[in-house]
Amino acid sequence: MRLLAVNVRAGIIALLAGTFGALVWLWPVMEPMVLLAWGAGMIIGVFTATHLVRASADWPQTADTLQRLEWCFAANACFIGALWGALPLLGAYTPNGGAQTLIIMLLGIVALGGAGIFAPSRLVFFAFIIPEIGPLIATLAADPPAALPQAAIATGVFAAMLGALHELFHHTLTATVAQRLSSDTLAEEQRVILDSAAEAILFTRGERLIKCNRRFADMVGESVERLSGRPLWQWLADPAEWHRHADRARNALASGLTFRTKIRLRRANGELLWVEFSAEAVDAGRLDKGIVWLGQDLTSRLRSEATLHESEARYRQLITLTSDWYWEWDDRLRFTHVSGPGTERAGLGPSAYGRSLGALPQISGVNAERWSTLQRQIERHEPFRDFIWQACDDANEIRWFSMSGNPTFDTEGNFAGYHGIGSEVTEQMRGSEQFRHLAYHDTLTGLPNRRLLDDRLHLAIAQASRRNQRLAVMVVDLDNFKIINDSAGHATGDLVLMAVARRLQAAIRSSDTVARLGGDEFVAILPDIEDLAAACTVADKITEALAQPIDAGERQYLLGGSVGVAIYPDDGGNARALLARADAAMYEAKRQGGSRHATHQPASEKRVPPPSRAPPPTN
Repeated sequence: MRLLAVNVRAGIIALLAGTFGALVWLWPVMEPMVLLAWGAGMIIGVFTATHLVRASADWPQTADTLQRLEWCFAANACFIGALWGALPLLGAYTPNGGAQTLIIMLLGIVALGGAGIFAPSRLVFFAFIIPEIGPLIATLAADPPAALPQAAIATGVFAAMLGALHELFHHTLTATVAQRLSSDTLAEEQRVILDSAAEAILFTRGERLIKCNRRFADMVGESVERLSGRPLWQWLADPAEWHRHADRARNALASGLTFRTKIRLRRANGELLWVEFSAEAVDAGRLDKGIVWLGQDLTSRLRSEATLHESEARYRQLITLTSDWYWEWDDRLRFTHVSGPGTERAGLGPSAYGRSLGALPQISGVNAERWSTLQRQIERHEPFRDFIWQACDDANEIRWFSMSGNPTFDTEGNFAGYHGIGSEVTEQMRGSEQFRHLAYHDTLTGLPNRRLLDDRLHLAIAQASRRNQRLAVMVVDLDNFKIINDSAGHATGDLVLMAVARRLQAAIRSSDTVARLGGDEFVAILPDIEDLAAACTVADKITEALAQPIDAGERQYLLGGSVGVAIYPDDGGNARALLARADAAMYEAKRQGGSRHATHQPASEKRVPPPSRAPPPTN
């Protein structure tokens, strides 16, 4: 619409000239009053077009309002075109006369001009050309010249050519405008991106700065407009270093590498600052095409790191006055520094240097899930808090310790390790619910440990005695588990044990108990069991569950398990007797090949063991 308004503004002058010429040329052959009325109508059209051109500058820039503006231009163009098209109908047109030739030439010139002026809008062009050419074609068809009987057809062809010419103008114009708008939009987006970047961005050719963003201008204390075209060396604190840095940059960039350097610049006010630059060549084979530089102000970071080092020194001194300790790891997570009065109780003496936390033999009481959580935090270089572990002191008493740490980075932003504090939390753990849980549960599998197993077994026997019921005790031992620890390591063995614990819990009732005695040995207590057959059914479910492959790491393992069954009160009247006879039955199952169950058989009788499945293959 802006282009249409510009074209119409230029067309107004041509319209006035054409109107004046028509009045002069047609005055001798037309009625003066009719011609004057025609001219007055044309003046009205000119004033309307002028008003529309002026109004378009303040017209609201929305789709609906601009469409209405286009229709206003089309209505005015239709009015002007109809005035031109009325010339053959106003009395001056006579076949084979000079006025006829004059009118045809005049309308052809006007139509040709309209194709160019109204090129931005198809609607306005056709609103003009149809009433302008249509009457002439009708007149030539009704009363053609004797010398050119096909004049109406020729005029129609001319009108069609004008339409094609307008379409060509319109397509070329809209494509050019769209490309220009796209280029302007892209340039504006790039400018906004460059100016909003936190880093200084420069584009250089040779020793000259071609373009930069506002961040670099602020960094050197000058305006963006004044920086273009100036030599790069003038911002160096020592301009004599320019050639040394330039040679290094050319060698690296010509090899297709990224050039990085730290350099000291001088601001316009004389202030010095350290900046880290990285550079990439537009074309490594043609460095004259330009180089893109990214710069980051290091002044505040270096100042902060210096302050941090001073703070750390004071903090270390403060730590030595407390019961805690301070520690540091390098980028490979190995202890490089431990200090404080609490290190001796935690066993973190000089022997810990050069070793990771997981490699220290005194570290225990941490299940695989908590190790995995810590590992994920470290891999993401995140702080960690209250990583709790246990160790035994010289009196073989379990004590609890807690560690917290933050990641550290060097002056170039590279990961440098961790540092933090540690403290003893034995008293807090003993008074917490977590301590009570850990005291009665296995730290790896979360199952009840031997202490809680004894409590529950004694309680189950007492209840069975009062209610005159039976209960079953089963000892479960994994077959060939030692092979996994020897071949794949203890970490994989821990994963297998956790999977076995879940399978055992799934194979029994929620009212039953499964506990871990230690190693690969488990015990299940089944209160209120009907008879030996019912217990054997549960034992079969356990052996079937353990016979399925177990996923651990990137491999699967086939283990199987041997189950020994003892029944209260048939096989014993107390917890010790039941466990001993179930354990003996388990070894009998192993002797028979494993991956099966066996029941306790008194020496005075021989029981035929229930049929069991063949042992599954091991890994």
